[in-house]
Amino acid sequence: MNIMKINMNKFFITASLVSLLMTSCSDKDLNVLPRQSIDASTALSSPASVDAAVIGVYATLKSRVLYGRDFVVYGDALADNAVATGKSGRLAPEARNNVGAHYVNWGTAYSTINDCNLVLDAIPRMTAATQVQRDRWEGEMRFVRALVYHDLMRAYAYDPTAILDASNRGGVVLRSTAVDNKDTAAAFRPARASIQECYNFIINDLTLSSAKLQPAEVARNGAPHFATRAAAQALLARVQLYNGNYAAARDAASNALTGGIGSLTTASNHVAGWRASTNPESIFEVRFSIAAESLGVNEALQTTMTSMGTLGAPGSNGGWGDLVPNALQLNAVGLSGFPASLSIANTIALPTLTRTSDVRNQLYEWGGQRTNPRFIECTKYFGKSGFLNLDNVPVLRHAEMLLIRAEAHFRLGNVASALTDINDLRARRGLAAVSLTGPAVLEEILNQRLAELAFEGHRFHDLKRLGRDIIKDPSVGFTVNFSDFRMLARIPDGELVGNPNMRQNVGY
Repeated sequence: MNIMKINMNKFFITASLVSLLMTSCSDKDLNVLPRQSIDASTALSSPASVDAAVIGVYATLKSRVLYGRDFVVYGDALADNAVATGKSGRLAPEARNNVGAHYVNWGTAYSTINDCNLVLDAIPRMTAATQVQRDRWEGEMRFVRALVYHDLMRAYAYDPTAILDASNRGGVVLRSTAVDNKDTAAAFRPARASIQECYNFIINDLTLSSAKLQPAEVARNGAPHFATRAAAQALLARVQLYNGNYAAARDAASNALTGGIGSLTTASNHVAGWRASTNPESIFEVRFSIAAESLGVNEALQTTMTSMGTLGAPGSNGGWGDLVPNALQLNAVGLSGFPASLSIANTIALPTLTRTSDVRNQLYEWGGQRTNPRFIECTKYFGKSGFLNLDNVPVLRHAEMLLIRAEAHFRLGNVASALTDINDLRARRGLAAVSLTGPAVLEEILNQRLAELAFEGHRFHDLKRLGRDIIKDPSVGFTVNFSDFRMLARIPDGELVGNPNMRQNVGY
């Protein structure tokens, strides 16, 4: 793979070139194979180099602040369904919603966006490439750009469905062409686009991506680890749900469910799906394929959520288990019999947990003895790629699409169809059907999102897009109101230095 690591030609979208070049050089998360930086002067000179660059862009998603850990973990740490154990001290500030303990994906996300733009700018020059190649490159880069932009919006801006007008300072910085030299970067003084401008940009990217990509991308021979038409439709469904365009969300979710990538699991294979290297429900997931890509025993997803070294062996020692489910989360998956404190001393026999027929509670068990006390831990991530602390990360999967479609149906007044989708999911998780009316239907949808999507980075964003307060665990003892400025992340100070057009979020 001929992607040279850039020195002065690689830039984030920023008003402070010096600070971001320092970030680029110091971020250890960008130094894993395959190489994750594009040399703008040499790398994009042939179809082969563009193809290699595209693969390198996917690799940037493995960064700790993106899907290596933070965007998967913070969605629960900042929410109401998890607590920090304090075993290593990591995630304790986020679990307490301390000021400044929030998403920090800005710089790395804009680095990925700039890499996408470098490839998109190069495609018209690739006259030796086939139209199929050019379409695939464009579709893939627009998909990744849309994914990262929406994650920026989820972290730093309000959602169209719930905007606190007094604190609304807009969306994020939009850029559709690359910053490829220091003069261009130094002259860039961006302002934040409006929330709706950002959503229109993302939706346009996904619409074009869907048109360019094949229904099942056989050329890459690696779905769901690369963008496909189904993946673009799945992300579009999520974006339109946040956007409040429920008809579009419903239609895109249906397209994703029938797009030929992955399938819904059932009560008989759901747990096994989480033990497989590639989750059979995944429409798009970030692949970790070699041991060198692991974030290690301190920061990987497995060590963050579990302290065991071996599944089903609470006497074993492995990771730290820094973030664990609380009673709200455990009850949502039909698990009881645990102490009110959620923990138990190593010297005491482990209580037998009571489980309902909900198969999802089999993904939770008592943790190991690395430190005292023990907690019940989520085992969705447990070395599925053959090495401890090396897990592929599902980003878009079928169950989420079913839940998006159910919510869209409900908000469009089609309660019968909403219940059909919810009962389909319930049956696939071992639960009986429900018959509900009115607001109870929406609450069931949200409860199923809590049960199904736990520790996949959704809960905080669900509460935020609904304008709901975050009622923290009793051990924390406070509520983060929707009007609290901590609902939004802090834009890095370096983005404001020398740029009078950039506005910081309220409260920072």
